Amino acid sequence: MTRRTDALLARLSEVERSLDRISRSIERIEVATIVREPSSALSVDAYDGLRRQIVAAAQERTAHLRQLAVFAEAAHAQAPQLRQVVEEWLSQAGVVRWADPADSRYYDDLGGDGDELRVLRHAFVDEATGRPVVMGQTERVPRLPAARHAGEREVRS
Repeated sequence: MTRRTDALLARLSEVERSLDRISRSIERIEVATIVREPSSALSVDAYDGLRRQIVAAAQERTAHLRQLAVFAEAAHAQAPQLRQVVEEWLSQAGVVRWADPADSRYYDDLGGDGDELRVLRHAFVDEATGRPVVMGQTERVPRLPAARHAGEREVRS
């Protein structure tokens, strides 16, 4: 029984290799068809997809160049304008500054002494995917005493 099983496994392995060779051959034939017969339906689809990617890349480049130009202009003008411009770009790109420094998905705690977290660097998150674009950093600091209201005195025991 094991001889027969071994023979069947060997034959199955041979069939898999043959199928793989056939699949690669078909792929080469498709590529040759695209190149040699630009009027075939397969070629038209391939060239259309390539054309769309080129157009999208050109539009993206133009958008980034516009951003660079606006950034340069704002940098020469004043810093407050620059902050507003950058916030607008973040919004357009779907990137948000994450507000919760206790969220370990987006902030690295660098340690320290104390109970409060102080943000050293804000986290930025892609709204579409929920992935961090830039991880934030926090450190632990001692809790500050509550502020006294006017007229209150410190009472010592």
